[in-house]
Amino acid sequence: MRKKTKAIFILIMGIALTFSLFSNGLNLNSVGTKAATMGGAFIGLADDYSAVFWNPAGLTQMKSQNFAVYGSFIMPEATYKLPVLGIDATTKSTVYPSGAFGYFKPLSEKLVVGFLVYVPAGAGTEWDGNDLANLPGMNGRSFEWKSMVGMVSFSPTVAYKINDMVSVGATINFDYGMLDFNTPGFGQYSEELTGTGIGATFGLMIKPSDMLSIGLTYKTPVKISAEGEVTMEGAPLLGLPGLTASATGTREITWPMWFGAGIALKPMDNLTITADIQYTNWKELDEIDISFDNKWWNLLFAQAFKFHLNWDNTIQYRFGFEYLLNESIAIRGGYYYDPSPSPAETLSILLPEVTYNAFTFGVGYKSGGLTLDLGFEYLKGQEVECPMTSELGMPGYHNVNIMAPNFAISYRF
Repeated sequence: MRKKTKAIFILIMGIALTFSLFSNGLNLNSVGTKAATMGGAFIGLADDYSAVFWNPAGLTQMKSQNFAVYGSFIMPEATYKLPVLGIDATTKSTVYPSGAFGYFKPLSEKLVVGFLVYVPAGAGTEWDGNDLANLPGMNGRSFEWKSMVGMVSFSPTVAYKINDMVSVGATINFDYGMLDFNTPGFGQYSEELTGTGIGATFGLMIKPSDMLSIGLTYKTPVKISAEGEVTMEGAPLLGLPGLTASATGTREITWPMWFGAGIALKPMDNLTITADIQYTNWKELDEIDISFDNKWWNLLFAQAFKFHLNWDNTIQYRFGFEYLLNESIAIRGGYYYDPSPSPAETLSILLPEVTYNAFTFGVGYKSGGLTLDLGFEYLKGQEVECPMTSELGMPGYHNVNIMAPNFAISYRF
């Protein structure tokens, strides 16, 4: 029954949403094409549906009902090299769709309500086991190496304009998390876990003039206790009574606190310049433990399949612009610096983390109530070496590069 429920949920959400390998720990860096193509420097502007993610106070700028759909096609390429063993591996070529959809309605000149369903977090990889067969303990065998950690949020939202200068907004985030891992153990090891959690987002926007807007956003931590089936084909071969090939596993994972501040400047009527600073408390995500309902599994495997992360807090710096060619067409661009939260000593090919320099650009078109946005992101990773002396990570050279074309369609009525 549990698997059936999960399958139905994925089928429904899969029309617009799924999970992907992206950056900044487990977070996706972008929701909304306009925001993404302005380098994600959107907290101080937040003037479309994606304000639910960036700064819900910005929704008070909506003057009519709005329906929006956003889609992104993420194409990552992760590499892992360990020359001493002749390993030069690249992830399988895959396109991961992601996205959002939402509806918003002003109830008065000051009050706006609505919702957004979107993917705020996702990370994962899929490798060719033949490329990794020379790793210690593999004995030349090809195993499945695959990971996915992701979350879908349903976020009802309210925003209120206190006066001409100050607006506030808030969302309740009902989150559904998934953790799937496939890796070598005693034979092939596999786990599929799901769970739920609740968090909130609070936003403030101050507009002292038409030329300047300032935004602040705070996201609460979200703890998800994910439970599901774990299998390992070789476990019964140990010959212990009651040690079966499967068990129920539980992991607790916390998406940490996030805080951001941004400004939007309009030096001229057709030009907007934005800048953000965004802080994530990744230090809270020190380890991802697992426990089992089988005593032998707990005794023998709980430590072996614990993820030792030892991540550090990160600060992203983001910059963007929008230039209006005319009343219908806008061009946009941006840049952001996204440091890795992971020390080199804990790097793993299942949750690869590197520092990115990201470049974005796009165009927007408006006609009547219709808005169409097209964009592209390129994240250039910086290769990192996990030292041969590491006991927690996978020694070798790790890197990730990502391309992500995206689009959005919204309609005001």
